[in-house]
Amino acid sequence: MSETETKNLDNNNEDTYESISSQLDRGEKNKVLQTNYNCQLVLRKDPLFTNAIRFNELNQKVDICQNLGWKRDSVYLCDTDLDNIITYMEATYGLRTDKQIERAIRVVAKENSYHPIREKLMSLEWDGVERLPDALNHFLGVEKTPLSVASLKVFMLGAIARVFKPGCKFEYMLCLVGGQGAGKSTFLRFLAMDDLYFTDDIKRLDDDKAFQRLQGHWIVEIPEMLAILNAKMVEETKSFISRQSDNYRTPYDRYAVDHPRQCVFAGTSNKTEFLPMDKSGNRRFLPIEVNMDNAQCHILDDEKASRAYIEQLWAEVMVIFKSGDFSLTLPKDLQTELVETQCKYSPEDPMEVAIRNYLDDHSPEYVCVKMLYKEALNHFGYENPAQWECNAISNIMNHITEYKKISTHRFSDYGTQKAWVRMKEPEFKDIPKGMEKEVPFLQESLGSTIVNQ
Repeated sequence: MSETETKNLDNNNEDTYESISSQLDRGEKNKVLQTNYNCQLVLRKDPLFTNAIRFNELNQKVDICQNLGWKRDSVYLCDTDLDNIITYMEATYGLRTDKQIERAIRVVAKENSYHPIREKLMSLEWDGVERLPDALNHFLGVEKTPLSVASLKVFMLGAIARVFKPGCKFEYMLCLVGGQGAGKSTFLRFLAMDDLYFTDDIKRLDDDKAFQRLQGHWIVEIPEMLAILNAKMVEETKSFISRQSDNYRTPYDRYAVDHPRQCVFAGTSNKTEFLPMDKSGNRRFLPIEVNMDNAQCHILDDEKASRAYIEQLWAEVMVIFKSGDFSLTLPKDLQTELVETQCKYSPEDPMEVAIRNYLDDHSPEYVCVKMLYKEALNHFGYENPAQWECNAISNIMNHITEYKKISTHRFSDYGTQKAWVRMKEPEFKDIPKGMEKEVPFLQESLGSTIVNQ
């Protein structure tokens, strides 16, 4: 290993221009060499750059985290920053190769990686006052129920888990439903704690750049559920929400790489029927009905107080997260209530209506897909249903509690098919004469009749 390779590159805040300059590799006539090593050494040791150039693990960009002496509009490294850094390094150390300096900036920034949300969450100290059970009612007038409280809790835990373990499995989407001006979007924006980490710019799921728009954001709002409703296929919606990692190339990379997700999704809607018609994918949605008439305050009445409240809300949930005693799924005892709630916000499926009407009118003991396709949906002119129609009919029948799925049954018109059988209702038999006295409630009824007579 050469002397250059073994030089100590550690930061030293006491380094002066003279000491740094003396450590630079030089060539003929003592000229400073335009090497990546020299550029990295200056960026590590010059007091101007110490802890200033950092890699943001959330947005995967280089951030400038302190004042460097020139006017800046944002924390992100921009062309103006690069121009000023190159000018400084050339004037001070004789280093002027743009590509070497750019490469050195990326290397040094990576060494000083940080995660702004992770650091923010870890810095919060909870004051011990429980806010989680009342937060949705406080700002949005949501009725306080076990389901509404659990929905916010699992959503916030999922958001924390995504930044501490990017790409972890989390499939829920919080959905705030209510009138315009209730503060739904503002609540979600304030949840991000910094507007930089919030976006509502996902309009279509089939947009090639939709995944890149997630980068650098923690709370992603789907306004009016437009992207969900505009999706061409239900599977597209399921896949987009459930995906744990996105593969794409950033402007600074040569190759496309996997980017584990660090965000969670929330939807807002003024309409009641905002969920996809296919109920198999609706388990991902957590509908919360907003009613501003019941809210304790509007979230914009006092922005400073609202943001402080939400920071303490995160501090409270962080205590739960640190304990490790939590789940990223809703409790099983709330699943039935969730399905019932989701049904309130799902549009009526014409196919399901036709099938239910047929079953009510004809009460067949056994049914199969082909039978329902032809007789319930009036497709007598078609030979066989398409696969998607088979899947849709099966899904509807699996949600009709009066029928139970069985392996096969032989139909006179359709042959042997996978089938559903109507569940038999409990049978009530007449009580034999002379046994009435053995039935307590019947005795009471008979006694009342005699007295009345």
